[in-house]
Amino acid sequence: MSYDYDLVVIGSGPAGQRAGIQAAKLGRRVLIIERQAVVGGICINTGTSTSARP
Repeated sequence: MSYDYDLVVIGSGPAGQRAGIQAAKLGRRVLIIERQAVVGGICINTGTSTSARP
């Protein structure tokens, strides 16, 4: 088997998603690798992100 990608993104958190979307918009073939069953990164899916607002 042979695979041909222009960009391989490891992790589908906010930065990985943005990188993949930008590359796809430019016509590139993108592969995103995520170890979780859902995309979005650990902060989005487990609620570990906190807000700095009072």
